[in-house]
Amino acid sequence: MIRRVTFKSENYTLVGNLHIPYSGAPCIITLHGLDSHKDGGKWPIVAEELYKAGFACLRFNFRGCGVGEDKSEGEFEKTTLTSRIRDLKAALNYLIRRLNVEIDIKRLGVFASSFGSMVAVISKHAFRAMVLLATPRRIPEIQINSDYITLPSGRKLHKNFFNDVKKYDLINYIKNNPPTLFVHGENDGIIPPTHSIDLYNAAQPPKELVIVKGADHIFSNRKHLMHIIDLGIKWFKKYIY
Repeated sequence: MIRRVTFKSENYTLVGNLHIPYSGAPCIITLHGLDSHKDGGKWPIVAEELYKAGFACLRFNFRGCGVGEDKSEGEFEKTTLTSRIRDLKAALNYLIRRLNVEIDIKRLGVFASSFGSMVAVISKHAFRAMVLLATPRRIPEIQINSDYITLPSGRKLHKNFFNDVKKYDLINYIKNNPPTLFVHGENDGIIPPTHSIDLYNAAQPPKELVIVKGADHIFSNRKHLMHIIDLGIKWFKKYIY
């Protein structure tokens, strides 16, 4: 069963899709990157493969993200790490309030990418296991000469984004982590693999680090994508299922 769901984060309505293979299934929450959305690139494939492996999956759009009728309310320009942490908390509260029969709320995992992985690391205590793709240890500081910066996609971010992200030291947050699989593309031109290596070194076992030869930041090659999904499912089956 797959259905469209909505829930509130502060005053914003967020939109997602809930995949439930059977009643009482363990559930994986997917968290997209900064300038992505729940239907972009890998995420429908990740959800489908998790579903086939017996995991429920909630994939949702953070505030201001998404396309068409599935766009979540809010302004992308006001995105901060703090706001996305709040959105994830709202998603978790939705699962707890509404779905304790349909899924096993005690068996939650997270499959996250890039900026979404930062959100997952900070919110780690909600999860029994994590799979983190291309995780930035930190966001590089840049010179900002106006209130907004323009991303390669053309979308804009307010300078508060950079002030906010400085409040979080991921090296400290990764400590006392649940079982965590770190995955990074060897040819990631956006976030170098050294970021995941640093986080892996700071994390507590059980943990594993996989550098995927030839892979880019978003694992755009189908072969690379299916490989990392397979790694993730095996990790969740070991520590959640």
